[in-house]
Amino acid sequence: MSKPIKFIHTADIHLGRELSVNGLNHSENENLFRNAGKRAFENLVELAVSREVDFILIAGDLYDREARSVKASRFFLEKAEELQEKDIDLFLISGNHDPAGVENEIFELPANVHYFSSEEVETFEYQKAGRLAARIIGQSYRQKFESRTMYNYYTAADNSVFNIGLLHTALTKDNSRYVPVNKGELLSKKEIDYWALGHIHQFEQLNKKPAVYFSGTLQAHNISEEGQKGAILVEVDSNLKSIEEFIPLAPVIYRQLEIDLTAEDLNNISQLQSLLQQRIEELRDKINRQNKKQEFAAEAVIIRLLLKGRTELHRHVENNSEELEETLLAEFRRSNFNQSPGCWLHSIIFRTAKSLPELAELRNSNPLYKNLEALISDILAEEELNQELLAEWGEIWQGTQDPEDRENHKFYPDQKLQQEIMAEAKRIIISELIEDGD
Repeated sequence: MSKPIKFIHTADIHLGRELSVNGLNHSENENLFRNAGKRAFENLVELAVSREVDFILIAGDLYDREARSVKASRFFLEKAEELQEKDIDLFLISGNHDPAGVENEIFELPANVHYFSSEEVETFEYQKAGRLAARIIGQSYRQKFESRTMYNYYTAADNSVFNIGLLHTALTKDNSRYVPVNKGELLSKKEIDYWALGHIHQFEQLNKKPAVYFSGTLQAHNISEEGQKGAILVEVDSNLKSIEEFIPLAPVIYRQLEIDLTAEDLNNISQLQSLLQQRIEELRDKINRQNKKQEFAAEAVIIRLLLKGRTELHRHVENNSEELEETLLAEFRRSNFNQSPGCWLHSIIFRTAKSLPELAELRNSNPLYKNLEALISDILAEEELNQELLAEWGEIWQGTQDPEDRENHKFYPDQKLQQEIMAEAKRIIISELIEDGD
């Protein structure tokens, strides 16, 4: 029988990176957002102590840059020392943001911090009450891009204790920048009981047994990283069976509110303000309900509003979108941040258009509209036609699953975005046909 153990799996902490927040203008807001990453790490330490874990795993990108900042390094040192006082170890690999690991550390770290080598795969044996209780296997990045198939050398002597693989990867075989490997290859390593992965900033369970998880980032840093962020608490019993629990730890979360105005009876901006305030309050209520169930509450939410649909309001938006956004942002920031949780509007995107007659009426009045709708439906349904359409749109449409490989001047369409573009194209064509008919 093996000794029961308890540990936390985290990754992509990015100490030294600040949150992307538009429109900050006074110190209270700045302090909350600027220190959010550190606050999330403090919550991690508090969780580790309160749950009496044996160790913490960090699957890469503890720091945001290879050249660590003094403040970020000092902060980590202090937290590592706090954990040492509670007999909690830290096992960590470096990732693409902080390659070479311990070699770039500014301060001497305490004995409870165990960095994996960037030159070869290492195995740390965790002892509990004088007995071997777990093996942690890993290797750090040597440089920003890591094409070595290091996981091939992740081997354990036997399955008498819980074996953990610590790896920073995009988990795509064709991505040579971040350890090219797929899930099947990880699962082929039969002696590994738990794969603690880093690099993808979203929590994801990829397999139950053996357990394969991305913990996601502790604290989101931009609007593309929506939702709760945190770490995974893992409890392993004496029969080597594990139970995993995602624990939200981020003090600040990002959300995008997409509001379709098509069905709303709005005739002026005052009515729009009332609707937006209602939706913000609904979001606040939802987060408060979640906070009551969580050990660590979200203190603020950064919101992007996406307003779309055909509406009579479009006549007010069409030529004044920038001024309207500026006015609405100032109003909602002033009235919503000093509540709990504080709601800060990051931006407002207008994708509205003028109202059109009901499509059913158009189909009945003119077969042209019926044929147009059938053609677009065929394009959306046929994979080959979809690919031809993407090719016609040009080279700016180049997809990648890894956000860190994306280039700002290129679009990355998924199926939902393609459908939205086609739907909008249909509306534009119909609008032009109606105007020409008039």
